[in-house]
Amino acid sequence: MKKSLLVLLALGLGLSACTPAESSAAASEPVTVEATGESAPAEEGTAFPVGHLRMIQYYESTADEIYNPVHFWNDAGELQLQLLEINLTDGQRTSLYFGACPCQGGVQVLPWQGQICLFAGDTLYKVPQEGGTAQTIPLGSEQSPEYADEYAAYDFEYDMNAGGNSGTRIDLETGQVTDLELPGQIGEIYPTGSSRFMVARAITEAPLPSSEDWDMYDALLQSGEREFDWYDPATGALEKVMAEPYYGVEQPDGMRRRHDFLGMAGDRLYFSWYKENGSAGGVESCALDGSDWQPMQGRLEKERPAWVFNQGGTLRWLMGGEPGDLWIYDLSDGQMYELPHITVSNGWPEALVGQNQVMVSQGRETGMVDGYALISLPDYLAGSTDWTPIVDAPAEPSD
Repeated sequence: MKKSLLVLLALGLGLSACTPAESSAAASEPVTVEATGESAPAEEGTAFPVGHLRMIQYYESTADEIYNPVHFWNDAGELQLQLLEINLTDGQRTSLYFGACPCQGGVQVLPWQGQICLFAGDTLYKVPQEGGTAQTIPLGSEQSPEYADEYAAYDFEYDMNAGGNSGTRIDLETGQVTDLELPGQIGEIYPTGSSRFMVARAITEAPLPSSEDWDMYDALLQSGEREFDWYDPATGALEKVMAEPYYGVEQPDGMRRRHDFLGMAGDRLYFSWYKENGSAGGVESCALDGSDWQPMQGRLEKERPAWVFNQGGTLRWLMGGEPGDLWIYDLSDGQMYELPHITVSNGWPEALVGQNQVMVSQGRETGMVDGYALISLPDYLAGSTDWTPIVDAPAEPSD
């Protein structure tokens, strides 16, 4: 049975830099397994399996638990890594693992086949979901994956100003790191819940120079296009969905109209559109091949969302407005929900977790967030504030 390690929730919205209190729980000593993480190029003509691609969230969850990693300094001034586990039924939080942390940067957490994978620097930690000794796999180089599917995690480095885009696939079973073929001049990469990413990239007559040569850089973009493509990480293949002038299509009033990708739900792709001066905006959808463009109706015809929420990589919520005038459009039922009672400090949605729950903020009306809570998704949209606070589980008695 796991011992509780009491922590203090961070007051900053959406973050969880926790400070452990005194505890009798001993740090877990990781056991290093044979390194298999040496980088290898993808072999021509071969393809690895790709599942449902999604973003790795700060708060990752299974059907029953939420997991998130935190850093803290112990009394000796040593940086430690802690993995917190929150029960989705009663909201009780315990410590699943803590030990020496090999890096000061971010740590990605990913539940996978009864284990919790932690990517910390150049090491993959595998913590048993029931707690206990962690295994480590050296990866050979620092990896900070942002995306994952059922088989692997993916780490991309891309910058339109720098060139030399690169990507790696980290096999979750073996830790094998495979170099990926990535197209140039990428501005954004989006998971879709399918086996392909969506990428937005600049198409120009000549390769973009450094943005320090702004006149040439801007001239190429002014005459170039912004193209949205399906990207297959297993083969490097691209399939065009749509393209428009890089800075948008000029309208009769002289303003440019530009699109951003929101995500995929069912057999539709969703894009927000906006005018460059912010005077108008809305949401449109199209078929997976870029055909059959349709404007969203109602409020979304003339207002674009400020936030999106995905569930399993699939676009679920479009959210906009502000405290006192918050709205959520749920793509699963095609309904618009008005939530004027939600404030930043009480009930603001942080993440969709578990099978059908929402993690929300909880705090004082002054805007200070003191903690977080859980509520079922249907109850939340119905206007309920009967959420379950996330609290530290009572400490077990000493032996």
